[in-house]
Amino acid sequence: MLAAVPLPRAAMAAAFSLSIALAFPFRAAEVRFDVGWVAGWVVPVFFVGMLRGLQPRRAFRWATVAGTLGYAVVLYWIYVVAYVHGHAPPPVAVLAVIALALYVGVHVGLAGAAAAWAWERSTPWRLLVVPSAWVVAEHLRTFDLWSGFPWAFLGYALHDLTPARAVARVTGVYGLSFLLVLAGVLVWAPRRTRFGGLAGLAVVVLAMAVAGSVRPPQAEAPPRSLRVGIVQANIPQELKWDPEHAREAFEAHLAVSREAAEGGVDLIVWPEASVPVFLEVEANYQRAVSELAREIGAALVIGGVAVERAGRGRDLRFHNSVFLVTPDGRLANRYDKSRLVPFGEYVPFRTLLGFLSGLATGIASGDVTPGPGPRAIEVESLGPDHALAPLICYEVIYPDLVRKAVRAEARVLVNVTNDAWYGRTSAPHQFLAIATMRSAEHGLPMVRAANTGISAIVDGEGAVVSATPIFERRALRGSLPRGRGGGTPYTRFGDWVVWASWGILAAAGGQALVGRVQRRGSRHRGSAPRSPGAGSGAAEASLTSKESGSGSKS
Repeated sequence: MLAAVPLPRAAMAAAFSLSIALAFPFRAAEVRFDVGWVAGWVVPVFFVGMLRGLQPRRAFRWATVAGTLGYAVVLYWIYVVAYVHGHAPPPVAVLAVIALALYVGVHVGLAGAAAAWAWERSTPWRLLVVPSAWVVAEHLRTFDLWSGFPWAFLGYALHDLTPARAVARVTGVYGLSFLLVLAGVLVWAPRRTRFGGLAGLAVVVLAMAVAGSVRPPQAEAPPRSLRVGIVQANIPQELKWDPEHAREAFEAHLAVSREAAEGGVDLIVWPEASVPVFLEVEANYQRAVSELAREIGAALVIGGVAVERAGRGRDLRFHNSVFLVTPDGRLANRYDKSRLVPFGEYVPFRTLLGFLSGLATGIASGDVTPGPGPRAIEVESLGPDHALAPLICYEVIYPDLVRKAVRAEARVLVNVTNDAWYGRTSAPHQFLAIATMRSAEHGLPMVRAANTGISAIVDGEGAVVSATPIFERRALRGSLPRGRGGGTPYTRFGDWVVWASWGILAAAGGQALVGRVQRRGSRHRGSAPRSPGAGSGAAEASLTSKESGSGSKS
């Protein structure tokens, strides 16, 4: 199939795959780089170039294959999760990488097909249809398969670019994806449209960056800074749930907590599932935690496992939770993770896919039960200016979930996670990049505690203030920078870019449907059908226009 197509398209597809692979933080052992601030702009240029001259079916195939190849490099760390920790045979682990990359690739293919279909039929919407299709495809990835997989959205490529983070405070990460793809479309537009469009886009981006950087006036004195300590005990995954090492792992967290509290702190944060027993049941462990809180005079946020009876029966429900311990040693509150990881915390369609149960072990003997949803937790010793939004592991990659917690008056994002599964791969770095975007969107600081790293303190601009290396036992101390008072435009208006994109696609589709009905009516009356886009002028170029030397249209 590829051989029958001229080399330029194959070259465009290869460049598209390569640019996707380069758009997100990469690590393999000690080889590391992060060039998304450049590659992110290039991805859509090659995406549009690859689609030129294709009908929707072929556009879908090309975009799916090229997208799958690119995302297989981005997501290669799934092999480590499946093979090393899931004990899957190597061929199955390879298939796991391919399957997840294909899932993302299909969404890229859908964006390509929608763009190719709508572009030739909806002249007034041409410049906006392609970025809208891309954003809608990303949005679908948040919910369309079990709990979705919203990893590596194109906008995350700009996570380390300060002006882009300012734009995200207005548009969210979806807006960054939209702007990147729109810029790529304009590169291929006719010259008259190209220069004017790019200049207009630059003005819009600059205006958004300025709007995102403006802080609303403070009605009261700014809150005091919060002194935080982060515990990275570096417990190997193979020992994390070993009963013989449970006490040893727990003592390691106590010791690192005391190190983190040197000089005085207000809050200590432990990673996800850092207590390897049921804290609410095990009196000895609970006593030790209470004594620690009283000793250092700080509130504790501790990752652990909660257990409760299901109704009046004997069945038990397990939760992946965080526990709040007050400075006087009381176990005062609990948050249960609401968005679970398929095959990590539960097995979908267990009767059919039970052979993958080896991945979903450790926290509980069976599937983990989701909690009721995100919320803010106010800690008396910290005050309302530092109400916490607990986000356990995977939850931080869902923009809508984090926004719900912030809308509930949270002022500090607390992300606890266990990234030991990923080894020395790209995943911990990609995960941190995603997490920092949540801080940028809402103008709120984040405390991030990871079992093996990367643990970090992130300011309200989305910049990493300090961070730990991976696979080292570390205590991280610092003052949490003040967040934005009054929220951001994104906090207030949410994913308006997503809904605008859905609207643009709906309008384009509606226009095409009306045109089809009118043409059928013309044929029935014996009139010659009006060609799509007639009267629009020769200056308007189409993605489906015939390429020089490419032969007949596909």
